[in-house]
Amino acid sequence: MAVVENRLNRVMSEADEHAPGAVERSAREGIASAVEADRAAAAVAADRIDGARICTLSRSGTVRAALELADPEAVLVAESRPGGEGIGVAESLATRHDVTLTSDAALAGQLAEFDADAVIVGADTILPDGRVLNKVGTYGLALAAVAHDLPCYVVAAADKIAPETDVEIEQAPTALYEGDADIAVANPLFEVTPADLCADVCTDRGTLDEADVADVAARHRSFREW
Repeated sequence: MAVVENRLNRVMSEADEHAPGAVERSAREGIASAVEADRAAAAVAADRIDGARICTLSRSGTVRAALELADPEAVLVAESRPGGEGIGVAESLATRHDVTLTSDAALAGQLAEFDADAVIVGADTILPDGRVLNKVGTYGLALAAVAHDLPCYVVAAADKIAPETDVEIEQAPTALYEGDADIAVANPLFEVTPADLCADVCTDRGTLDEADVADVAARHRSFREW
């Protein structure tokens, strides 16, 4: 997750000196700024989904905040395997919203059945070229959104924009297969979704296009100079 590196580098680069007191002051300011950044990004996304029928997957605090602000008419949530965190998300949203939980396999078809207006997803990392690294299933959901002529919104703090394009995908092979057959198992936890499948990248800096994302990535690279 690029956000950790970016925020640590900003704290160190903005500290007047690298004495403990100066670093602590910079860190406290950085923490407050990070909390506000998530709220601001959620507000930008909420403007686009207010009162709509929304589809999402996995678990994102910023997506959850956007849903609370937007008060959607209904929410469709994918189970989000491996891990199944979408189930817990659906349960938590059900106290305030009309929620439908569906399987990952059925999600693309359910977009039409549910009569969705838009898709909204979070991001673990946004790459400098605008591609989005997020929970596996995001790429397929974005493709399905395009097929159904629906916008796919990405919501995340701008600090999640990585300074470099390097991607390392974690695998969870035993969550899929623990047998003895001589087979390779591909069960990634995350995947990369192309930028052109995403309608808007909603951040605390407003909506960003690919050029904007590249500019933020360059700034994040400059933080390393400390």
